[in-house]
Amino acid sequence: MEKLFSVKNFINLCNELIETKLLFVDKKIEAILEAIATSPEIYELLSECVNQFNKDKEFEKAFTKDSNGNKVFIMPKEEYKILALVFCLLADIKNGKIEFDQLVADYFSEEPGKLTVSLFMKNVIEPFKNLVKDAFQLQDELENNLTENLNEQYGDRELTPEEKLKIVPFPIERSSNYLKDPTGICQTFILAKNVAIEMIERLNEEKSNQQIEDVIFMLHSVIISCIEQDFDLLNGLVTGLKYSTKGVRVLKHLMKELEEIVKDQIDHEKSK
Repeated sequence: MEKLFSVKNFINLCNELIETKLLFVDKKIEAILEAIATSPEIYELLSECVNQFNKDKEFEKAFTKDSNGNKVFIMPKEEYKILALVFCLLADIKNGKIEFDQLVADYFSEEPGKLTVSLFMKNVIEPFKNLVKDAFQLQDELENNLTENLNEQYGDRELTPEEKLKIVPFPIERSSNYLKDPTGICQTFILAKNVAIEMIERLNEEKSNQQIEDVIFMLHSVIISCIEQDFDLLNGLVTGLKYSTKGVRVLKHLMKELEEIVKDQIDHEKSK
């Protein structure tokens, strides 16, 4: 659990960096490097990558020029090189060896004379974050545990909705046994359920109070709405959570992520 928490903390910090404004980039990078240093698992992973990495050679290949003489960034294809390159790049930015503003202006500029960080986040931080997450199989751990439980209890036969419901970890009594799709086929509901579960895990690390208890109860309702694929209920709950989670700092990013999932579904429906 402690190992997973340190990795999730790193992921959350990467997400905060991705969403941050240019003014706060340095502080966010420093927080990520501190999280790496205090997580033995992530530190060991990156150390192994760096030990196989020729920094000077790979930096020269990554930060290069196209046929017209324009500066371009080309990410390595090998996963260990991506991890090592980004880690070294962040360290150089923190230590002042690389000026972040100039780096973005030279290699990640969307428009001449306009300094934005979105391309840097998309092309550098996103791949780095996702590779670390994949390395620890963070997203699939719950599903793997549930699959093992299924195989042990029921073998290979097809399960009824009631049997599938038994392995979904809800600590509150369900108001309905009706499941439109107990396997959660719709991507919107899968994503929202996973975020809600992560939010509950984060709150369980906090000191309990009435606000946290109320939010946890609402999050369990979110999970139920996802299992039943009731988007209207999910939308209403997320709207309520937007206000109920105010002041709960550990949920700041995850709440935004949950809102974005709902918004994307609404936009998708409007585009039909």
